[in-house]
Amino acid sequence: MDKKIYDIVYKIEDTYWWFVGQRFLLNEYLKKYYNSKKNLKLLDVGCGTGINLNLLNKYGKAHGIDMSDEALRFCKIRKIRNVKKSNVMDIKFNSNSFDVVTSLGVFYHRNVTNDVKGLKEIYRLLKPSGRFFLMDPAMKCLFGKHDIAFHGIRRYSKEELQSKLEKVGFVVEKISYFNTFLFPFVYLKRKVEKLSKSEPKSEVQETINPLINSILEGLFKIEIKGLDYVNYPFGINIFAVAKKK
Repeated sequence: MDKKIYDIVYKIEDTYWWFVGQRFLLNEYLKKYYNSKKNLKLLDVGCGTGINLNLLNKYGKAHGIDMSDEALRFCKIRKIRNVKKSNVMDIKFNSNSFDVVTSLGVFYHRNVTNDVKGLKEIYRLLKPSGRFFLMDPAMKCLFGKHDIAFHGIRRYSKEELQSKLEKVGFVVEKISYFNTFLFPFVYLKRKVEKLSKSEPKSEVQETINPLINSILEGLFKIEIKGLDYVNYPFGINIFAVAKKK
């Protein structure tokens, strides 16, 4: 991401509906699989400004990696330790080191030039029966100027992501699209944008009406709860839980 986007994210991710929802999703599934365990060793790949590490530390000892110096600078501002610069395709940790690896919005990034190689690295790092929690943008028809602003080059289909996870050896325990309610609105917005000559711009807003933010957060959390019962047939994002054999 551009430096100015990191600055915006750092300022708003405590309360902005999208980032709150991401942490809610991750926590729901950590609770589902690990209940009250507090002794896990966890790694957040693409840790950004480090806010998710505060959640992961509730389950044990969390480490983070990111290849952006700007992201790591914000981690230092947050006084978050156990972070270092590393690329997902060449992660500087020993094999079989982690119970859990998380990755939120990383594999779509242009710097991940070989996503299968990155998935193999994560498989290598996990202990036997360890789990990988992955979330990324979904559905190629939604690719637009927001993705370009975030340096994204790909959006995953369910079939593609599941195939790549299984190719490297994972057993996929859960995979679903989500953020489905907003799909038609985003789809139309992206199609209109393609007709304009405007520059690529992030859709993450530095300021948002508190009422709208609260409504979107509530809808997002309802959808996430629904993942206990259904796999959504389409959505802006995709989520997977994959287990190392």
